[in-house]
Amino acid sequence: MAKNKGLKKKEVSTSTNKGNKNVKDTTSKDKKNSKVTVKIKKPSLDSFKSFNWKSNPIVKVLVYVILFVVVLALVDLGVQYLNNDHSVAVVNGSRISKKEWDKRLESSYGSSVASQLITEKVVLLEADKQKVSVSKEEIDTEIGEVIKNLGGQEVFEAALAANNLTEEELRDNYKIDLLITKLIEPTLKYTESEVKEYFDQYSASMFPTETEALGEGETLDFETYKEKATEQYKRSLASQNYSGWITELMDKYDIQDNSTDKPSYGFLTLTRGLINNLFKKEDKKEETKSEETKTEETTESTEETKEQSAE
Repeated sequence: MAKNKGLKKKEVSTSTNKGNKNVKDTTSKDKKNSKVTVKIKKPSLDSFKSFNWKSNPIVKVLVYVILFVVVLALVDLGVQYLNNDHSVAVVNGSRISKKEWDKRLESSYGSSVASQLITEKVVLLEADKQKVSVSKEEIDTEIGEVIKNLGGQEVFEAALAANNLTEEELRDNYKIDLLITKLIEPTLKYTESEVKEYFDQYSASMFPTETEALGEGETLDFETYKEKATEQYKRSLASQNYSGWITELMDKYDIQDNSTDKPSYGFLTLTRGLINNLFKKEDKKEETKSEETKTEETTESTEETKEQSAE
């Protein structure tokens, strides 16, 4: 019996040992198969929220200093903006506003500048009406001639700066001049002999580079420069006839110059003006038709007269 008990104890111990081995094996396998997860906790802001900066004199002073610097920077920036963008000059911290400057300019040159702008607008409207235009190439040619006559691009740019002009403004001026010449040109009357006389008198100023290259006693050939000389002569004639032409043209336009006269207000003034313009256009169309009819009748009567005389 004692022996049997001993055997049972051994069996139990061996079975428990086997069980422990099985448990160890399964746990080691679980460790290999299981994934490691890392959890990150969000920082707690409770301590920061609970911090009372007002109770801390150093932090309180620092906050006030930062606020003061920010406000001072904004005020300084505002003053700079007034001095730079809304002032024509600043003398010992005292600024001269652009409003004062504009007022002085308007009183001195306002009416003349307004008159020039009105004239340019009339020219542009008339050119559009008559389907007259100026190409970029034509303006480029004029600018090229100026650069050539002045002696190069650097001299040209220096001349623009001396006259307080930009190239774009100069191009706009040439556009208006060329439009005026083209608009007046149909009314001009001239002969080739007049162009030749003009060329002989002004060829040196019209073609300075070519004139300098001439030898002693030599002159420029008219036939070589005839086309350019004719263009220059037409421009000269256009400038001579410009005053009367522009006065007559502006009489055809309804112009309200607010620089010299205070604008007037009335009941449906704009609407009545539009209606009047429409009636004027219709009247002009009828006049044009009647003139065309008269021209046709005159042509027919002339042809009949010729036929009768031939018989």
